[in-house]
Amino acid sequence: MAESSRKTPTIRDIARVSGVSATTVSFVLNDTAGQTIPLGTRDRVRNAAQELGYPTTLARAFREGATRTVVVATGGLPRGTALDSFLDGLGSELAAHGHSVAVLPSSGEALDRMIDAISPRAVIDLGAIYAGAESDGLDGGWIDGLASHTLTQAGHLVDRGHARIAFARPSDDHGIPAMIALRERHLRESARALDIAPPVTVAMPEDPDAGTAGLAEAISRGITGVAGFDDDSAARVLRAARSLGIRVPDDLSVIGFDDAGWGTYTSPALTTVRIEAVAYGRRAARDALGVVDATAVAPSSHIIERGSTGSAPQSTT
Repeated sequence: MAESSRKTPTIRDIARVSGVSATTVSFVLNDTAGQTIPLGTRDRVRNAAQELGYPTTLARAFREGATRTVVVATGGLPRGTALDSFLDGLGSELAAHGHSVAVLPSSGEALDRMIDAISPRAVIDLGAIYAGAESDGLDGGWIDGLASHTLTQAGHLVDRGHARIAFARPSDDHGIPAMIALRERHLRESARALDIAPPVTVAMPEDPDAGTAGLAEAISRGITGVAGFDDDSAARVLRAARSLGIRVPDDLSVIGFDDAGWGTYTSPALTTVRIEAVAYGRRAARDALGVVDATAVAPSSHIIERGSTGSAPQSTT
């Protein structure tokens, strides 16, 4: 039996021969909807499968989902309101169609081994999607993806007259440097689209005293609004502003991102961006299963306006 098993090609064998990841192989063999995989790559994967003698029964089982399971690989993405809601929506929609979800923080070879082991119906590799600029087209981009949510955040400040804004990011990358860099780039592109000056980046450390210098320097450059990478980063700005005697929102407006839920308890209460991620999860589940639903609600994001944002202060000359 061991000898026979070793002779049976696996998805990882196909990935090695075709020069792509096992996740890409899964997308091609599953014919997963919404994936921007070049035709040449698809042909290379299929040719490798054929050359290796990948059994048609296994290929069919993979497309149909031998375990009726969809794997979601979160990679290094931070767990937060949006991701948790996405998984809730995904799981609910899959359950309605008789499938289940397996959430893995793995990536690379560990993910490849899991794909081999369970032959899932589909793989949603969120870590790969948000690894860099290529994510724009895969998650909805400027239509209804992360870029559009960042534009919603920046637009709230610009609508209130803020023409000089800053991006507040954690000073420690928390293992998610690609996501932080992506949000920073989206904010810079949002500023360009909204016809305001490029944003200044301010690193906000956890130490309350260490964050004041960066914020003070940004304000000296005319910054009147701050967009946080997340609610945590925005809360650090509130704390630093209080230490500096800067009034929020009279002197400085601050907005968070991905409504953590505790923003109503800060002083002042934190304005933030709420992403309706349950709808994204349901859409991802339907895409994975090839289900068309014309009545589905389009996912979106909107502002939860509390007390930390207001009109830009009038300049005195």
